Amino acid sequence: MARSGVYRTTHDLVRAAQSAGFSWKALVGMRPGAPGAPLITPGVREFSFSARGNAGIRHIREIIGAAPEAADADVVISLISQSDVALAKSGIREGRIWIAWVRGRPWPAVGEQSLLRRAILRVVETAALRQADDVWATTPVLAGEFASAREAHIVPAGIAPVRRIANGQDGSGPLVWAGRVAIDKRPGLFADIVAKTGHAGVAFGDGPLLGTLKSRSVPGLRWEGWTDSDSLWADASVFVGTSTREAFGRSAVEAAAAGLPVVLGAQYGAAPLLFTDQGIRRACVVDSDDPAVWARAVRTLLDDADLREAVSEHVHSNAQQLTIDASVRRAISRAQELRQERIER
Repeated sequence: MARSGVYRTTHDLVRAAQSAGFSWKALVGMRPGAPGAPLITPGVREFSFSARGNAGIRHIREIIGAAPEAADADVVISLISQSDVALAKSGIREGRIWIAWVRGRPWPAVGEQSLLRRAILRVVETAALRQADDVWATTPVLAGEFASAREAHIVPAGIAPVRRIANGQDGSGPLVWAGRVAIDKRPGLFADIVAKTGHAGVAFGDGPLLGTLKSRSVPGLRWEGWTDSDSLWADASVFVGTSTREAFGRSAVEAAAAGLPVVLGAQYGAAPLLFTDQGIRRACVVDSDDPAVWARAVRTLLDDADLREAVSEHVHSNAQQLTIDASVRRAISRAQELRQERIER
């Protein structure tokens, strides 16, 4: 839908694996006019994809069946639920290991679809996951969200190297939010935080709620589209992650790696990975839907230079463990285990 988290991670995974001497390739289908700048990576082929529903599943299956990348593969990995369903019904699996690497909750949350559609999609995706040779999740938080469908191995997500540009000393820059402007990311909560703190904010991204939120005209809040990751944190003071459904939270980890202090919701998959000090965690991880609670946490960070510097150092240090190279190494290790198990059987 947009060239955001999973899209960028796919390119990063292929680049890192190729640098390690493995011939990984990827097929990426994007909606016509999808926002964000296209990335160019040797071995990654992007194509326009407009079909939806059952027709979309059939189209994915046809694309994979005709793709030389899949024909030559030892292991096929799907990264979104539509591809899981397509591969569950595909002959391309024969003689190959198929892994569903779940990057986000694999069915819609409350409010994203009707009750009937959510139930149907959950049943269909559950059936697909149960047919995979293996299922991976990026964090234990995410694995727990679909444990009723299938037990998952933890193969962590990771980010490409990020240059540190901040150390928490400057609290005058804007608050920053980045993500798909959709209900589960709670961009409206970020707008409330900007309004209640009286501190300038910038929201990067696009999505179905953008028009409605722009019409609120919150003083000091700018809505920007997708941009390259190096531009996200250029003059920011604090990253605010409001999502209720973040399997990993790439933007938060990138911000932390850049040295930005971060404030996250308790549902963020990366929250326990970035905050390992209980005192700092209590200050920066918010378990509430109340904008006033969020605003107090953010305002405390903006007003306390010592706390900002401590948070910056803490999350930056922990972000160094969440690299794309480490993610690739774990993926390769687990795939090799699966191949050995198949040989032994």
